[in-house]
Amino acid sequence: MSRKTLYYLSFSLISLASYGQEIFTTTDVEDLAAFKYEIYPSLNDVQIEEKTIAFNFSSLLDKPKINFGLSYTNNSIDFKDHDMYNDFGSFEEVHSIQVYAQYKKDLIKNWRLDLTIAPYISSTLNEKISTDDFVFSYKANFVKSWDNSGLPSYLKIGAGYGTLFGKPNFYPLISYEKYVNEKFKYEIGIPVTGAYYKLNEKSSFDFTAQPESIYANNASGFIVNNNDVLHNSKLEFKAVKLALGYKFHLDENWTTNFNVGYLTNSELSIDNNDNKIYDFDANESLSLNVGISFNLNKKVK
Repeated sequence: MSRKTLYYLSFSLISLASYGQEIFTTTDVEDLAAFKYEIYPSLNDVQIEEKTIAFNFSSLLDKPKINFGLSYTNNSIDFKDHDMYNDFGSFEEVHSIQVYAQYKKDLIKNWRLDLTIAPYISSTLNEKISTDDFVFSYKANFVKSWDNSGLPSYLKIGAGYGTLFGKPNFYPLISYEKYVNEKFKYEIGIPVTGAYYKLNEKSSFDFTAQPESIYANNASGFIVNNNDVLHNSKLEFKAVKLALGYKFHLDENWTTNFNVGYLTNSELSIDNNDNKIYDFDANESLSLNVGISFNLNKKVK
């Protein structure tokens, strides 16, 4: 399947539905569609631009038992001076297409079970798609809720599998979330720790710490320094992002958000058969993020 065919397929699915990297989607629960642009300007002479469009199909339904949707992400990577030593041209464009489904089941004593499956393709699309381009990610967690005079708290415990921290692997899911008052809440845990403040009905701020990652297969040949040609090599990027965000409701349906972040513990490499072929020695970097989303709700929440 060619790259152009895959583009047509992904956007045809969207058109047939007549609206609008990873198991955690760009959209909020009420969002019908969302677009995000983010840039990491300098990871030791490597620049990454990320564009994501995501759709939440279940937002069209009234209290659905299963939430489902899809997303497409394009990462454009500029290797700058690193191209003097190797030809990284085959890694300059990375594409990810994901579908997901989430099922929630109420249990006893305010416990709930959340199950999510999210298979996706993550590839440079330089050759025909193969099984090496697929990742089957999933997660399962139990949620305990408390209602303290209208101010809820949540404890989440579980585990997942996917590329949340880079190479596909298992990871824990544990967090505690508490609404202190109607304007402020905080969350402590893995994968997200953050504080959220609602300034008024239109504006809110947040400060978060969470993982960032890219993991993609390159089926085409990659020539290393000794002139060996490697196929199905992997691009792996992982970091921790500290970010300050601002969200503004333009009207009843449209919301925009801005985010300034700082990447730490950054790693960027090319791997083959679990061996690191090239390490970019990625360092800390700023990140800039802007997004817009659309929902069908009649009032701002």
